[in-house]
Amino acid sequence: MSRAVVLRSVALSCLLACVWPLSAAELKPDMTPEQVAIEAYARMRAGDWPGAAETFDPAALKQFREFFDAQGETSPMAPMLQALLGVEDGKSLEKLDDTAFFAGFLQSMMGRMGGMVTLGGQQILGGVPEGADRMHLVTRTSAEAMGLKMTNMEVVTLNRTSGGWRLALSGQMEGMAALFRKMAEGEKPPLTAPEQTP
Repeated sequence: MSRAVVLRSVALSCLLACVWPLSAAELKPDMTPEQVAIEAYARMRAGDWPGAAETFDPAALKQFREFFDAQGETSPMAPMLQALLGVEDGKSLEKLDDTAFFAGFLQSMMGRMGGMVTLGGQQILGGVPEGADRMHLVTRTSAEAMGLKMTNMEVVTLNRTSGGWRLALSGQMEGMAALFRKMAEGEKPPLTAPEQTP
């Protein structure tokens, strides 16, 4: 499988995790988890990547950057990240804060889809609290790509922060970072699951 095919598959997975209805609400500290999720989704659908990044938990954005082992120009990830984020060198990479880093990643991945996907609707079906500072929302999203209609059921998690409710990272995002790191280190992504020895 070529690197271009892998990147396109990753971008499609990310897009299906980010298909949400359009909104124009201002992000406020007293917004409910549902309101924050709707606004985050709307900003992504509108292509407002810096705005979308602001709807995530700052701790999650810091963790996302750490997944890439983005330690400036000495990191094995530096050449790939420079190309992905459109920065000239490792020093420019170091100057990006966590929010700008995440926004650049989202913009690059969505740009790789090249208009191939038509966004559908999204429904928040309900929510399950986990203590006082964590909420899990059950969502149904839809999209159409290359004539195929897709529906995705997902749990979107939000954390209560000092600035209000903010999105947590999904397992898909963590998996993307791990995939890019392996590619940068010269490892080929697995095509199939390894066989287990009885």
